[in-house]
Amino acid sequence: MKDIEKDKKFPVKVDEKIYGPIQMDRIISDVKNGELTEKAKFWDGEDWVPVLLLTNDKQIIDDDWDDSTELSIDENGPPLNASSAWEDVTRKGRWIMMYGDHLVIEGGKMNIDDMNQIVVGEPRGGGIPLSKIINVHFKKLEKHVEIQASSFHKMYEVYSLKCFLSEEDSEELKKELEDANVRITSS
Repeated sequence: MKDIEKDKKFPVKVDEKIYGPIQMDRIISDVKNGELTEKAKFWDGEDWVPVLLLTNDKQIIDDDWDDSTELSIDENGPPLNASSAWEDVTRKGRWIMMYGDHLVIEGGKMNIDDMNQIVVGEPRGGGIPLSKIINVHFKKLEKHVEIQASSFHKMYEVYSLKCFLSEEDSEELKKELEDANVRITSS
């Protein structure tokens, strides 16, 4: 998420109703007071972003924020407090997660595939809004399943985020994606 100035105003969407634009200070205050829940999103100029992500962005949180309310993340677990998460079987610390209405692939040490992606200007990890996923491809390999989530990058370019899951975990992920009406392909 790009840097957000506190004095700027943004539209806020709850379910399908849009409010505002509302000043960022007020949005943050409403999140802290529990008046905006996980259903609320704000338009950052590119996409509808869950307002709860604002509580994790130290650049826009006031210094008097109560650290005891922060989410504790298990260092052996996923990097986000996701509703569902599965660890890559080939790279310790790399996870595929359902985080709100985003599919996130994140973590793990750099490898040659990551370097190739960086050289051509593609991300090595990150989140894709479910509505912007072209498809998620499941490729059965000998010992595991390759998962490749593809989305648009700029106007006509496509990029993919990849990880490897056990068969059992891939079936759980596939079910969640089907429930979210994401296009699944397989080979």
